[in-house]
Amino acid sequence: MKHLLTTLLLFFLLHNLLIARGGVVKTAGGDDDPKGVLCGGVERWAVKVLTDAAAAQVNYTPRPTTLDSLIHIATTPSTTAPRMAGIEFQNYTIACRITIKKNEDDNDYHLVLSSGSETMVGEVPDPVCAVASTSAHVNDFIDARNWVNTHIGTGAVANVNIPAVDITGVAYVDVPHGQTGASPNQMEIHPILNIQFSVTTGSAETGSREPAFRVSVTPSVFTESTIFRLVSDHGMFGKCRLELYSMSGIRVTEQEIPCENSKEVNYPFHRNGLADGTYIFRILNCGSILYEGKIILE
Repeated sequence: MKHLLTTLLLFFLLHNLLIARGGVVKTAGGDDDPKGVLCGGVERWAVKVLTDAAAAQVNYTPRPTTLDSLIHIATTPSTTAPRMAGIEFQNYTIACRITIKKNEDDNDYHLVLSSGSETMVGEVPDPVCAVASTSAHVNDFIDARNWVNTHIGTGAVANVNIPAVDITGVAYVDVPHGQTGASPNQMEIHPILNIQFSVTTGSAETGSREPAFRVSVTPSVFTESTIFRLVSDHGMFGKCRLELYSMSGIRVTEQEIPCENSKEVNYPFHRNGLADGTYIFRILNCGSILYEGKIILE
């Protein structure tokens, strides 16, 4: 009993600490939950997901620049500062290579971006984590993460081997905490709002552009039911799960999808009393996030 009370007290303290620092605790859905139970970042989380009071003042028209230019801007890293004048009020586009993909403890996608001689970090927030789910740019988060999943992989990838890309996103100054690929001035692209293959990519590399799988929902706006279609162009699917989240980041339902040892599955989804509204869905394969998107019930 004493051990149980101590465990409950520690969990309560951790819960309050995360809330105080801008994170949330996400209910675990079993051993397959990616990266455990933590969801949402901590320091300056609202700035990272563009929900802070100054986000509306950001210039979202992409400004072409280079990775090497960004990482030599003078910065003042801080865990508490508001959006930094000039530096964090601009959306940039850079051409680079992605060399590493990691799934962070807060479930963000952490990408190491390289110019060939220098590196910096780019991150895509988890769209179902409060308050990322309420961001005006949540659709951009979803699209960028799906691009990563389909062209790089659904899990961690230590040696990414794809053609050069154009990365677009808002500049962010982090604090040093041992980030893989961190730039000397702690400048990041966070959040990444768009990824696409560079128009300068040579034709010899185009073969690696093909996605490994495809996911569709028909119809995506429905009253009673819809069909989730999963098609793998390479290996078989493993254990699959569908999770549905409200736009406030609350998981409202989860269902197992019978897709093991299959390369194609059509899964009927019934609303079963869910209220009208917009929801974010997430499909997992063997515990890794495969695809995310939106559906509308009306």
